Amino acid sequence: MRLRFIKNITVFFFIALALLLAYIQCIQSPRYTELSRNNRIRLIPLPAPRGNVYDRNGKVLATSTLAFDCSVIPQEFESDKDKMIKLSSLLGLGRERIEDVIEKGSGAPFMASVLKKDIGKESAIAISEAILDFPGLIISTYPVRYYPYGNTCSHVLGHLGKISGEEIGVLKNYGYKTVDLVGRGGIELYYNNYLRGEDGGRQTEVDARGRQLDVLGIREPERGRDITLTIDIELERYIDSLLEGHRGAVAVMESSSGEMLALVSKPDFDPNIFVAADGTGAIRSLMRRRDYPLVNRAISGAYPPGSVFKIVTATAALEMEKINKKERLDCAGFYMLGNRRFNCWKKSGHGTQEITDGIKNSCNVFFYQIGRRAGVDGISQYALTYGFGAATGMDLPYEAAGIVPDKAWKRRRKKESWYEGDTVNYAIGQGYLLVTPAQLLRMANAVGTEGELFVPSLVKKISDVDIFAPEKKHTGISEDTFKIIKEGMRKAVEERGGTASGARVDGMDIAGKTGTAETGIERKTHAWFAGFSPVEKPKISLVIFLEYGGKGGAHPCSMASDIFKKLRGIGYL
Repeated sequence: MRLRFIKNITVFFFIALALLLAYIQCIQSPRYTELSRNNRIRLIPLPAPRGNVYDRNGKVLATSTLAFDCSVIPQEFESDKDKMIKLSSLLGLGRERIEDVIEKGSGAPFMASVLKKDIGKESAIAISEAILDFPGLIISTYPVRYYPYGNTCSHVLGHLGKISGEEIGVLKNYGYKTVDLVGRGGIELYYNNYLRGEDGGRQTEVDARGRQLDVLGIREPERGRDITLTIDIELERYIDSLLEGHRGAVAVMESSSGEMLALVSKPDFDPNIFVAADGTGAIRSLMRRRDYPLVNRAISGAYPPGSVFKIVTATAALEMEKINKKERLDCAGFYMLGNRRFNCWKKSGHGTQEITDGIKNSCNVFFYQIGRRAGVDGISQYALTYGFGAATGMDLPYEAAGIVPDKAWKRRRKKESWYEGDTVNYAIGQGYLLVTPAQLLRMANAVGTEGELFVPSLVKKISDVDIFAPEKKHTGISEDTFKIIKEGMRKAVEERGGTASGARVDGMDIAGKTGTAETGIERKTHAWFAGFSPVEKPKISLVIFLEYGGKGGAHPCSMASDIFKKLRGIGYL
């Protein structure tokens, strides 16, 4: 009886086993065939490198280098104590870290989980030689952005950052993926769609140990398009060294074309940290800095211009015929408006002077008087004519517009009327007025070229296509007005006692205007210089801005002198 029961049970289990095998072989065959195929066929992404960025002379400013990741497919990885010790040694990772990655990745069948990024070429070779001992381990290559000049030119180039969830929702239809890096500033952002490439992939057949047997298909990645800038990196580096230790900006433009030869902002940053595998700490430290190194002060910072703005006031008064070249006005060291006293920077006064001497001496009292004659509406009109109050249109993101105040602006923003005292301050570049260094550069260049207001340009070519075409408009200001202002600016540099005489260079013909702008912080002033050379037919225009840099006639002028010498030495002047 007992034997019959055991026999029946045994027969039952054999029948059940046969039925289960038949079910698997016949009914579930397509499913397991697909799982086998998925396990046998592996898709390996091939990321596309971004296009290179070059300076005007063909020097590489941004490129891509090859990096190596070590990843693991948890379902294929066979771990034991000895293997884990060896792998831990090869990667320089603790066993706990490796085990944690494997455990977290086990829920995604046959998907690779990154153990360590950017392991270095030597480690990649060592692991590849031992790869047969580690089924499921993968060494993959990918392009990493590299900026050979580090901090130099960082605000022009920008940096990369991982695409955000909000961005991927908008850009996924354009081929972007959650792991992509996109431009986060500068040229990298402004021309991101040109610089980014198109990723490829490779379909391979592997055996049960994860070893490659055959390549079933491949789609080569398409590299992004190269971009050639107007920037001269050697000039950029030189100016960068002059600005070391300062906050501020320097911009240099080719006068006849609007091409930017240099655009330096300090403090700066190393864009390489944003793509480094161990860059998180450095990025966090950078973000916490109170001197805001990621702000491009040349285009994104708006500041009171001080006496450099007297060029606009002079233009308004001359064009509106409120003064002529020969009229002389007196400066006793102060100007009375009702019971309020407005001082000149020279306590003893400048005496009687014509407008060219008013510009040379940067006499506040002279400009108080002609500013009142032109009025707030006249000053505002010509400020707008010179391009203030709007972005210059330079091919960089985050450009500030600044502020050109008038009666309506004050009524709207401050809920107050405009007073004559506001006009007096306005005339010397103080008060509510805010400008960017890039805007002041355009103004200086417009004076030098006698009316040509360029859109500054940073890009000459995309791939082999020359895209640069000077974009400009004429201010409509008369030639006579420009000749008077240029003469005053020439005197400021070339004549004894001129406020910009520190910018003088023997054998060179230079025009310039300084500015010392109050900031609202006691004893802290912004310092400016704007100028061009040669005076009659300029080849180069430049602007120098030092945040809390003291007097415009001091350090900015000596910097300008050094830069003009450098420009002559490398053939631009």
